[in-house]
Amino acid sequence: MMAAGSKAGIVLLALGALLAITAGLALYLRGRTKEQAPDIPRGMRPGPSDPALETPLLQKLQGWGVVLVAFFVIWIPFSWVREPSQNLEQEQRLKTQALDRGARAVQLFSEENQLGVGCVRCHGPELRGGVIQAGAAYAYPPNLTNICAGPFGDPPHPAIFSTEDIYQVIQEGRGVMPSWSIRYQGALDDQQINDLVVYLVDMSSENVPFEDNVCLNPDASERALEANLTENGGAGLNPRDP
Repeated sequence: MMAAGSKAGIVLLALGALLAITAGLALYLRGRTKEQAPDIPRGMRPGPSDPALETPLLQKLQGWGVVLVAFFVIWIPFSWVREPSQNLEQEQRLKTQALDRGARAVQLFSEENQLGVGCVRCHGPELRGGVIQAGAAYAYPPNLTNICAGPFGDPPHPAIFSTEDIYQVIQEGRGVMPSWSIRYQGALDDQQINDLVVYLVDMSSENVPFEDNVCLNPDASERALEANLTENGGAGLNPRDP
């Protein structure tokens, strides 16, 4: 489809260029007049008529109209052909920037890393989980490097069935993990949370096969939800409840 669109755009560009050249040539030929030697002195000739005075102005306006039409005939297909690649480049650039911010956000805050949120404090220096003190007991933060495996992971992430679940856990908190979104009295805005999720999904996708990736594969997400509903008794269960 993209190739067909490019071919159509090239044809339109060629037709627009041909139209512009034809219009310019027609205007040039139309404006050429043969000068005739005056029979009487210029100062003694009768004044020009109204049509003769208005014709050059009309021709000028017509000429600019043709030029503008030719410009749009060329410019619109040219922009249309380039738009998909421009959008893709912009999307890739935004993702690269989000990944960079997310990689810094998971680390500790410092003078050199002022984007640091400190996920490594609980999830370990490599985000592979660990053990932390939670009051008088212990808590076991999960491995974030395979979070997109959801319930198919080892160990499983029973609360993760899609990318939306990762957003929810970070925003609202779960268990001993506090809420991080400013909507729930946390410290992070939507952009910061989005950067974290983009980074976690990208990192996890390197360790999780696509067929089991609940973040990128809709079939895997549906399969995980169905397995959870079956395991927990079916109707009425909302697996995304805190």
